Amino acid sequence: MDTVSIIDKNLREQLEAQHVEIIDESHLHRGHKAAGGGGHYSVKVVSSKFESLNVMDRVRLVHKALDEEMTGTPKLIHALQVKTFSTGEWPS
Repeated sequence: MDTVSIIDKNLREQLEAQHVEIIDESHLHRGHKAAGGGGHYSVKVVSSKFESLNVMDRVRLVHKALDEEMTGTPKLIHALQVKTFSTGEWPS
């Protein structure tokens, strides 16, 4: 399974996300030695679990859902840009 599919699966399962958008921006960072093999991704996540949480707590939930991919071996994610929306904030 590729990294984008893994990210999508984890966010949908662990955060019960109703909508997930993932952009692989790794090609913009070719040759970035600090990447350690992990890619650069931008995600938008819509979940009812974000209701009444502040931005930092929402981002923490996303990072927790992707912890293995960000810290494991091999490290699949080097950089992650996160935008979160509660279901009420996301236009249906």
